[in-house]
Amino acid sequence: MVRVALFVDGANMFYAQKEIGWHIDFRLVCQYFFQNRERGPAYYFMASPSPGDQLRIEKYRRFKNALTYLGFSVVDKELKIIKDASGEIVKIKGNLDIDLVFKMLTSLGAYDEAVLMGVDSDYVPIIEHLRNLGKTVVVVGNGRSTSMEVRNVATRFIDLEGIRESIEKTPNISAQASIKMPPKKRA
Repeated sequence: MVRVALFVDGANMFYAQKEIGWHIDFRLVCQYFFQNRERGPAYYFMASPSPGDQLRIEKYRRFKNALTYLGFSVVDKELKIIKDASGEIVKIKGNLDIDLVFKMLTSLGAYDEAVLMGVDSDYVPIIEHLRNLGKTVVVVGNGRSTSMEVRNVATRFIDLEGIRESIEKTPNISAQASIKMPPKKRA
């Protein structure tokens, strides 16, 4: 049986969801990619909010707890805020690409197929390396913003829109209950 590992670039998926206009349900992602296969490790890489941003910290903790409950190992780093000499924020960084690549390399023995949810062209060398080692590498992302370089080097590319029906997050029941539907007309 094929052993599958899942590597999620959280920042990449955050921006992909903004671009495609719908949310990914990572419970459904696990079902989709691990169905009828041996489950290997699942990693989710994300930046944690800076201290003092209590609302974002609470959202982050809930999301991290949900991912952990689903069996993900969450790898995170605090956001770095880079300011210029006047104290103006120039850049906010939460880059975990190297951490993701490191996990792919250090867990080689735990999978035959790597599913990479992240389409940065920075991943091309690791995808090539894994393929040279005989691994299958499936790259998943927004087709509109995925370079041909990434598509060409992967064993297979999956556009999020192509699996939307299988992985889209649906509104929860309480949110649905608050939506007022017009009364049905009687015939």
